Amino acid sequence: MDSRSKTFRTVVAAIAVASLAVASTTVSVLAQATEGGNPKAAAVKNPVQPTPKSITAGRQAYNRTCRQCHGPMGHGDGPLAPKNPSPADLTDSEWKYGTSDGEIFTIIANGVGGDSEMKGHRSEMTATDMWNIVNFLRSIGPQATK
Repeated sequence: MDSRSKTFRTVVAAIAVASLAVASTTVSVLAQATEGGNPKAAAVKNPVQPTPKSITAGRQAYNRTCRQCHGPMGHGDGPLAPKNPSPADLTDSEWKYGTSDGEIFTIIANGVGGDSEMKGHRSEMTATDMWNIVNFLRSIGPQATK
């Protein structure tokens, strides 16, 4: 292997490690959901533009990970939805743990905590997948607060 190939592989590996570190830090800093909202999470801006491609990718990720409890249209009526407490209706304007993109991302990543069945999914998908889900939820539910 020539020195150019070794250098290229080293640079690619360093970029991959740095990207993972940034994503992990973002998720862990935000911690669990907080009833009434999480100011630290609310300050995090969505880095993924809500393009049709992102929304489609978000719908696909939602269908793989969220649909069984939240239902196909996000009403909290999925076939595996627990009854007490039941999953949130993601299409209404009442968001118990915050309404910002960062707060929604935090809930997807880390779960709600306590006795909630809503567990975090950060080990099952990438940060981009979670931001795409946020964009999809915005397309079917309330818009982001300013």
